[in-house]
Amino acid sequence: MTRNRLVIAAVLLMVPVIAPAAGPPPRLGLPVQCRIVDDCLVQKLVDLDPGPGRSDYRCGTLTTDGHDGIDIRVRTLADMRAGVAVVAAAPGRVLRTRDGEPDISVKARGDLGGRDAGNSVIVDHGDGWQTQYSHLRQGSVMVRPGDVVGAAAEIGKIGMSGNAEFPHLHFTLRHNAAAVDPFIGRAAVGCRPDGGAATLWTPAAAAALRYRPTMLIAAGIGPAAPTGAVVDREGAGTGIAADAPLLLWAQVIGAAPGDTQGFQIRDAAERMIVDVSRPVDRGGLYWLGYSGRRAPPGGWPAGTYSGRYQYLRGGVLLFEREFRISMPGG
Repeated sequence: MTRNRLVIAAVLLMVPVIAPAAGPPPRLGLPVQCRIVDDCLVQKLVDLDPGPGRSDYRCGTLTTDGHDGIDIRVRTLADMRAGVAVVAAAPGRVLRTRDGEPDISVKARGDLGGRDAGNSVIVDHGDGWQTQYSHLRQGSVMVRPGDVVGAAAEIGKIGMSGNAEFPHLHFTLRHNAAAVDPFIGRAAVGCRPDGGAATLWTPAAAAALRYRPTMLIAAGIGPAAPTGAVVDREGAGTGIAADAPLLLWAQVIGAAPGDTQGFQIRDAAERMIVDVSRPVDRGGLYWLGYSGRRAPPGGWPAGTYSGRYQYLRGGVLLFEREFRISMPGG
């Protein structure tokens, strides 16, 4: 009996241990409850250039060097305060959370003490897959470590905490701690002009997040152009002082050298007082353009003034906006 047990034991020791097969990557839904382009915009994608340059998955430049996630932004601080829900992209269990960081531009705040992600949530999806949701609005985090969340469960709201200059969600997908671009999948390497077909997004999310190389953040007409990356248009269109300058401005994502911006302003009598076509000379991820006039002696005549902004590439109109503003009169 003893000898038989030893033989069986020896045979058991020789049986190879087979590790369980790794599970498939999660299928990712849209991590925000907003309409892309109408209510929010994709401003940055994952950087796939291993060197000091930058390249998004379509070989464009909608990213910055070393950027490991996808930035989905709202246009204004007022939009942030109104509240845009951030939701779990896939079912999982909450690993870590942070809340209490203020919604202040990093340029104004300074040292972050290592809390670059600001208010954030990390969700584990099994088999080494995790998603992280960063820069959430202060006081908005709705989950705690250990909570089980379903796909599209609200976990917070878009904010501007941590290393942020505008209100946005920084969404990162990781596998075994390495960042993965959801648009190309974990097996894909480098960029492809056609985008490839290995997306990890659900069909609905992929359609919402389709590649848009150039988008309008915001535009307006008033006495001054914005000075920073955040537009706060509260009170816009209600009128300006009769002796103030009159400017038409626009902020664009993905402007390219050689594109053309058109600025037109008409006075209360429908006379054209500004008619400028201006080429984009440098372009870039974030571009601000404007044109206008100083007030005439005695101030602007009373009435309603109108403006039209146009953006063209290769002579083709990509987008335009029209505006009206009231003048009290000089």
